[in-house]
Amino acid sequence: MSPQISSSLRIFSILLLALPFAPQGLAQEGYLGRWAAAVGGREKIAAVRSTYREATIQVAGVEGTIKAWHTSDGKYRKEERIASYSVVEVFDGTNGTVQKGTGPVQKMSEPEVRRAISTAYANWNAVFFAFFPERRHGKLDVESDGTIVLRPEGGIEWRVTLDRQTSLPKVMEHKEGDRTVTVTFVSYETVDGIPFEKEIRRTNGDPRFDAVIRFTKTVINPPADPSLFSVDLGKAGAAMDR
Repeated sequence: MSPQISSSLRIFSILLLALPFAPQGLAQEGYLGRWAAAVGGREKIAAVRSTYREATIQVAGVEGTIKAWHTSDGKYRKEERIASYSVVEVFDGTNGTVQKGTGPVQKMSEPEVRRAISTAYANWNAVFFAFFPERRHGKLDVESDGTIVLRPEGGIEWRVTLDRQTSLPKVMEHKEGDRTVTVTFVSYETVDGIPFEKEIRRTNGDPRFDAVIRFTKTVINPPADPSLFSVDLGKAGAAMDR
């Protein structure tokens, strides 16, 4: 065998070994790159440290309100009220509490913490997990059909389908127990040059719990007191013991 042929075979073998890995990496960067470009670019998103959003929510013909604070490092606070029902969730990135109505503050259970870890990267906030691998605690994969799968460490996975035309999220899905929760992005609006979802629809397969959420206010990098995300496990534990 001539040296030239031998050299060509070695190069061909190296390429064959690389093939199972290269397409996945290229596909991942392709989908993530288009998504990042659609929301203004990674540099613009990197400057977003936190968001504050207000929304209306309609469930079973009853309308309520949502207020939510999120940070880029996985903390959040959500205040939701529908008729006489209200709930406040606080998650500091590791632990969380829940208060329903005027009841005591309760420490999140293990399943609730798993959900909270993923809730921190739900809907628009998925950009904090998807675009910055150096910050990411968990894994991200792109399946052959283009579905982007976010797997936060200790959380539950989110499956993201991008719109073919806009490259913005069209559908996000995750599991809650034995049900699949599907969030469909109906429309977007631009805030400070960044597209945010304006209306989303959420279903878990039971029409009684179908929800329509319309965002009415979005503030990027709002002044926020750190106490918003403070979790007092001592008080929560004492409440659970009573």
